[in-house]
Amino acid sequence: MAFAKTDKARFIGHLDLMKVFRRAINIARLPVSYSRGFNPHQKLAIALPLSLGMEGYNEYSELELDESAEIPAAEIKDMLNLALPKGLVIHAARFMDKDEKSPSALVSAACYELQTREMGVLSEKAQEISRCESLIIPKKTKRGIKNIDIRPEIISMDVSGDILTAILTAGGQRSLKPDLLAKAMGVTFSRYARLNIYKVINGKLMPLM
Repeated sequence: MAFAKTDKARFIGHLDLMKVFRRAINIARLPVSYSRGFNPHQKLAIALPLSLGMEGYNEYSELELDESAEIPAAEIKDMLNLALPKGLVIHAARFMDKDEKSPSALVSAACYELQTREMGVLSEKAQEISRCESLIIPKKTKRGIKNIDIRPEIISMDVSGDILTAILTAGGQRSLKPDLLAKAMGVTFSRYARLNIYKVINGKLMPLM
């Protein structure tokens, strides 16, 4: 399923977002599959968690239904939208093929939109980084603070007025969050949004859905 997370819903954290979806699934009375064990839970996954406060226009989730379910994907979308709070809207849904990989396993990059009041320096800073062969910044890791070259993780950047659109690596071992890019640029951004999440098909970036 592809969904948007905007307005006040952008302040719902990842764990709470899972609870919101599970509650909506229960309200819609969907025949969802459950995990086994002492604490069974709905088989629901979100491809790439979104940072708190950030809007997302094409986020992706995966829901496993009981094998006996015969509900059209469009109807599932409509049923869930009736149960979701304002700011969370599922705008597309489809069934996956049996041999299809999970969306979370396919994530390779994400496109972000960042808005600033420092329009005068934005284009210059973006051009400087684009010309750099390396860009070393301190980054927090599981082993502490390390100096890391983030330049390979910046796939593209485009500036239009006060808005920076950047495609950054995501999902794998080398993943770059937009706030680290902002820190490297030395620019303060007042708004962050994720426009889409991509997978790689035949060497090209394509939306997950």
